[in-house]
Amino acid sequence: MFNRLIEWKKLRGVLAFAAYMILAMFIQSLLFSRVSIFGYRGFILPAAVVAAGIYSDGVRGAVFGLILGLFADMSFSESVVTFTVLFPIIGFAAGVASMFYINKSFFAFITFSAAAILLTALVQMLLAVIVSGAEILPALITALAQTAVSLIPAALLYLPFRHK
Repeated sequence: MFNRLIEWKKLRGVLAFAAYMILAMFIQSLLFSRVSIFGYRGFILPAAVVAAGIYSDGVRGAVFGLILGLFADMSFSESVVTFTVLFPIIGFAAGVASMFYINKSFFAFITFSAAAILLTALVQMLLAVIVSGAEILPALITALAQTAVSLIPAALLYLPFRHK
């Protein structure tokens, strides 16, 4: 009876997305909240959203980004709805790009991840400049350094999602 009610392939896909999301949040909150390289902390959650978009499709990437954005906004006290708005856009863009414009290679993943991490850092920078009155040049240097520091760990997110 349950076999008729539940599509097991879709359920496995949802569980794989959930496990991947938990893994990304776990790595971000336990490892990168404590480890800094040259005073800058990595931020890999945009790369996780890119992986979801590239290796599924735009809609699933947007849904993954929305849910991950909600959890990220809840776990980081300095953001209100920044990630909830930005991550679905990144996931949808990565999914559409992988369907029509880019292949699903590691190079495409890391390039799109770098762009997504940089976009996220620039949005955070603009919010800091507008709301808190931060200086533009130091905030821009921080955004660029955070992107550079985040690329190597973001590369580790390629394999789990590629082979889901």
